[in-house]
Amino acid sequence: MKLSIYVCESCGKTSVPKRLICPACKSTNFTTKELEGEGKVYSFTKINVSSVEFKHLTPYHVILVDLPTGERITGRTADDVQIDDTVQLIDVDNGAYIWAKG
Repeated sequence: MKLSIYVCESCGKTSVPKRLICPACKSTNFTTKELEGEGKVYSFTKINVSSVEFKHLTPYHVILVDLPTGERITGRTADDVQIDDTVQLIDVDNGAYIWAKG
């Protein structure tokens, strides 16, 4: 699955998710770049007890994923992961990135 990143036309700073104003140069002009949805696990935590809304997902991992462009984004996975594991984006559910061990 592809992942969209946003590139400031003025300074080249990349961002996920889309921003209205570039935090580096304050420009409002962005272009979209599509990437393969692949990254490496930077950090994770396993959720065993959850709130009522997410109870059906437990157990699951909340992960920080480093993208090849240098961005770091949050997501979740049902797979057991370790730091530096490769993960693939498989879905975006209500703005949440869903990853699977690759």
